[in-house]
Amino acid sequence: MSELSIDEQFDESVIIAHSIIKRLSNDNIIQLYAYCKQAREGNISFEKPSILNMNYRQKWKAWKKLEHMSSENAKIHYINLINSLLADPS
Repeated sequence: MSELSIDEQFDESVIIAHSIIKRLSNDNIIQLYAYCKQAREGNISFEKPSILNMNYRQKWKAWKKLEHMSSENAKIHYINLINSLLADPS
């Protein structure tokens, strides 16, 4: 059996994230969001959301912190975070 590529591992990790999302902390959800957006879209390309939309503003800030991280590196971080959450969901 061959080892899965980073892209395949990432795709599987996204599926896993969707299945465990309800038991994750808000901080973990925001971090997963940021890694996923950086992996799929690259650097954020729009202005910070209004303070009236705090949840989206937090997601924007987390994504902005990853600016210039490569897509592959963001995928690896996403995979590692999912694996750590599966090992210790607390």
